Amino acid sequence: MVAAITSDADDYVAEVVSQLQAAGVRAEADVRNEKINYKVREHSVGKVPVILAIGQREVDESTVSMRRLGSKATETVALTTVVADLAKEAHPPDLS
Repeated sequence: MVAAITSDADDYVAEVVSQLQAAGVRAEADVRNEKINYKVREHSVGKVPVILAIGQREVDESTVSMRRLGSKATETVALTTVVADLAKEAHPPDLS
């Protein structure tokens, strides 16, 4: 799930989703006008394995803030690194 913190990040969210989908990762955008804490809580309850939060700082630096299911910590990672790592995780080991 790729969630926008501000509406200014909507275009970058769409770009991130398209890059993830091109790499074979199932990804959706959440650009609703809700607070980020509400979005994170809703997707955590829905058992979404990875939530990528994107605000203006992430847009400026071409990064994403990544939070994994079961962890309260977030880490800021370069977009290319996230796409490569999630694509690798998305493929079963017997097909690699």
